Order: sequence, then structure tokens, then C-alpha cells
Amino acid sequence: MRYLIGSDKYHVMGNWNGIWKAQAPHKARHLLWRLCRGCLPTRSRLLERRVECTLNCPMCDEEIEDELHIFFRCALARDSWSAAGLSAVLHNATYQQTNAMDRIFAVCSNESSDIVGRVAMLLWCIWQNRNDKLWNENVQMRRQIGRHVFDAWNDWYSVHKLQSNNVSGTTEADLVRWEKPALDWVKCNVDDAFVLDLEGPRWDCVFAIIMVTSWLV
Repeated sequence: MRYLIGSDKYHVMGNWNGIWKAQAPHKARHLLWRLCRGCLPTRSRLLERRVECTLNCPMCDEEIEDELHIFFRCALARDSWSAAGLSAVLHNATYQQTNAMDRIFAVCSNESSDIVGRVAMLLWCIWQNRNDKLWNENVQMRRQIGRHVFDAWNDWYSVHKLQSNNVSGTTEADLVRWEKPALDWVKCNVDDAFVLDLEGPRWDCVFAIIMVTSWLV
């Protein structure tokens, strides 16, 4: 196992930290990881693995479906980038590499974690819309996709920042700490459990009363 993980054969060079630091839900970051590892089952990938299928994009039916097409070049995808407010990233000359993996790594290396997160959320929504069309014959309009990306990312970001602020704002005074009782006090430890067995449910309770004359801290 150690040899397998460390083998150059399976190592892909790129800004992986930029993916995992993206401000986006884990499902969106995971999609970027799968894309950059070549694990997304696009039709061109399926053919590489000897799965017989049609090669045309299920969204536009005009070009071969690979990662670059479905996320960057398909008309539906390009309009979704614009509707999500990310057209400047899509058309940036810095991100015109010939494969999707290099484009993602370039975005991760040059954009803020917020922008990378929005891009990740957009690609996740494009992929979900593609699957919904493929399996359920249900497809969202490009403006719907872009608007959903905008709203979903902002909602997630607001909650994420609120949770982070609550954690960082916790002071030492807010933490509940154990304090040793005064001498000659009786300490009573209590634990209970609700158990469901063959004889029916029962409630177990344990009391431990300890009398000490000194405490070791």
C-alpha cells in the first residue's frame, strides 16, 4: 500500500491544496478532485475503459463529450458561467489550457479560495444537470443553473462563515471546565443508557458515590 500511494505512476502534479482549500461544499471540491484525477464518467472516458456508448454530448449533441467540453465549451456550460457571474474567469487568457485539469489547477493557483469555490459549485451544478438530463430527461435552463449556483454558494458561504465566527469567538470563559470539589464534599457520578434487547426496552442507571479527603490535579 505504501508503495502504491508513493508511486510516480499514480501521482498527478498540480495544485491539489488549492482544490481542498476552496470555499465550497465538500461535494463540489470532491468533483474537482475527480475531474483532475480523470475519474468522471464522461462518454469519452467510458470509451477509454471499453464501455460502448455514444460519444456526443448529451446536452448539445454536437461534439464529443469530454471534461473540457462538458464544463467549458458546451453552449449550455458557457451560458451557465455567464449567468453565475463567472464569465470573466471562463474567458481569462490565463485559463485557456487544452485540457480541463490544467485549467482547474490554473484557476486554483491564480484566484482566491472564494472564486475557486464558486467555480467548483458551478461545475458541480453543471455535472448534476448533465446527469439529470441523461437519466431523467430533465434539464434546467442555463439561467436557472447560473442562478442556482449563485444562491447556493452564497447560502453555504454565509452559514460557513457564521459557524467559523462562532467557533473563533468562543472565549475561555465560555468553556465548561471541571473543577475539583471542596474537601469533605461528596461527589456523585451518574451515567445512564436506554437499551433495547429481546426482553424489551429498559433503562439502566449507574451511580458512583465517592468520598475523598484530598484531590490530585
